[in-house]
Amino acid sequence: MKVPDISVRNLRFGFGDKVIFENFSLELGAGGAGGLAGKDGGPPAVSGPPQERDNPLVILGPSGCGKTTLLRLLAGLLRPWSGEIETAPPAGETGLCSFVFQEPRLLPWKTALENASLPIERLLGKREARERAGHCLDMVSLGDFREAFPEELSGGQKQRVSIARAFACPGPFLLMDEPFQSLDIPLRRNLLDLTKKLLESEPRRLVAASHDPGEALYLGRRVIVLGQAPRGIVLDLAVGEKLPPAERAELEERILSVLSQGFAAE
Repeated sequence: MKVPDISVRNLRFGFGDKVIFENFSLELGAGGAGGLAGKDGGPPAVSGPPQERDNPLVILGPSGCGKTTLLRLLAGLLRPWSGEIETAPPAGETGLCSFVFQEPRLLPWKTALENASLPIERLLGKREARERAGHCLDMVSLGDFREAFPEELSGGQKQRVSIARAFACPGPFLLMDEPFQSLDIPLRRNLLDLTKKLLESEPRRLVAASHDPGEALYLGRRVIVLGQAPRGIVLDLAVGEKLPPAERAELEERILSVLSQGFAAE
């Protein structure tokens, strides 16, 4: 299944007098897999068609650089001051977008199954929505917790419900805003592996924000670093599917160096 393309052209946006994006552009899809990771100044060898080479995309950057704002613009929750944001879902697909937030955002009076199915009940009907949500809960190993309420779940289980809810949505776009930042390292890696597994079983365009270079390199096939607003992209890396440890360490060090410059500018 082909994942959809996204094109951002000459974006300008901000809040009040503060400009977050100025003449910002980003292409995801055919021709969009950029990268300056190679030692010779060119991108490293990356296999697969273009729409797979830059999917998932992970966004890094200092506080206030616009990571969450960009996700909200892509989701249509915010409107650009000027410029264009275009999404091109595959033929026969809807343009629906699902969003995984930093916190699970579950309704406390509804069960795990009800939380996972609620956003798609009007789209699919209650019965089909519950079936699809139940399948997604099974995929995240929460099939035995369908009738559990949020207060009966651990933090990691709640976040798995939110991931199941996002994948239950049949749309081809998935946005994730630092959903693992409050979790311990083993659980974070668990959920990263789970996300990658879900993407393999149900491909879609994933754009994620993160504050962790190691996490970004583990999940992403393309990693961009935003500078202090409104600088835009200051580093654009294509990441091989199976990155050797030495190369991963080198890229992580490079990202950390760029990030430290950004934080110093605050």
